[in-house]
Amino acid sequence: ARLKDKAGPRHFAFHPNGRLVYVLGETDAFVYVFDYDAGTGELKQKQSLSALPPDFTEKPAAADLHITPDGKFLYASERRSSTLAGFKVDPASGTLTSVGSVPTEKQPRGFNIDSSGRYLLAVGQLSHAMSTYRIDAESGKLTKLKEYPMGKNPNWIEIVDLP
Repeated sequence: ARLKDKAGPRHFAFHPNGRLVYVLGETDAFVYVFDYDAGTGELKQKQSLSALPPDFTEKPAAADLHITPDGKFLYASERRSSTLAGFKVDPASGTLTSVGSVPTEKQPRGFNIDSSGRYLLAVGQLSHAMSTYRIDAESGKLTKLKEYPMGKNPNWIEIVDLP
């Protein structure tokens, strides 16, 4: 499989069904959807769409990509617009429909989704803070819950479930 020139593939996520792969282009801020054949390793592109807010005109710098554990929603972070883009995943085809972008921490490099698929946490390298969001189970829209101060330059979130 090949992305368009200068897309800058940065992160990828497998759908929980193992038959789809999503790739985020760093330099074009597009999400690419591929059918994946585990037997041959073949990827066949079937969709691409922007993770940028509609009014954004600067050069993009997309960063991270995660899918909810149930495979219903996919999210991407974009550093220059300081936004999180959400997408609803079609259960039959795996293709995406935008549910919109929300402003988040300044220069959001890393974020993650908890194992219940109900919460998203995002850190900002330039805000030195973390915001928490509730994921609407029906629409996938994000609702900001709270902001927490972090140390300087936070860039990764790992969520650990304790027994």
